[in-house]
Amino acid sequence: MKDKRPTKRFAAPARAGRPLRPQQLLILAYAAAVIVWLVYVLVGSAVMLNHKADGTMVTRTLTADDLEFESFVNYDDDEWHTAPVDEPGWYLSTDNDPHIIWRGEAWLETVELDAVHYLPPGSVTLYYLRPGQTEYSETQKVFARVSGENQYTFDLGGLTVTGLRIDPDSVGGVPTRLDGVVLNPVQPWYLRFVPNGGQWLLLLFAPAVGAAFACLAVDVFRKK
Repeated sequence: MKDKRPTKRFAAPARAGRPLRPQQLLILAYAAAVIVWLVYVLVGSAVMLNHKADGTMVTRTLTADDLEFESFVNYDDDEWHTAPVDEPGWYLSTDNDPHIIWRGEAWLETVELDAVHYLPPGSVTLYYLRPGQTEYSETQKVFARVSGENQYTFDLGGLTVTGLRIDPDSVGGVPTRLDGVVLNPVQPWYLRFVPNGGQWLLLLFAPAVGAAFACLAVDVFRKK
């Protein structure tokens, strides 16, 4: 009698039904991270265009007349001190916590500080107020990244703010020339797709950690 059992040629592949290998999980995790990043950028771009359309997002350069200064002395108004360079716009911090304050409301993605420090300034930070707030909080703080010569950029990521406080240095006695504060400086469109430092770390390591936990979960499930 003829054997009607399926031959090996028609048998199911030996790997069918097996869980993905760690390398495959890692590739899938990074692919998912790239997709999530692209969606995040595109959604953010759509929100930005909406704020531009309704006029809440504008590019504006603030000068000294638009700002308030705390714990600063203007060399032009102080006959007892001489600026390190004979030109206007130089200020001297009088303690280790000087402030540059702007009062106003706007939707901000980035803020740029253009300033020349005659001495090392220490940390350069920005604090912001949200609608309804009256006091600055340590939880609403952004550290600057050096984006050019004498240029510091703060990435807020898209927020409606009702006030800004920039701490341009963390030590006293630093001569500083303020060249301006720019709200939402114009940037090339393709830079929106380039992650910043923290985002790079997240994109590089989060998928690997996620894939590792997935492998561990698969091993635990198979042992059960």
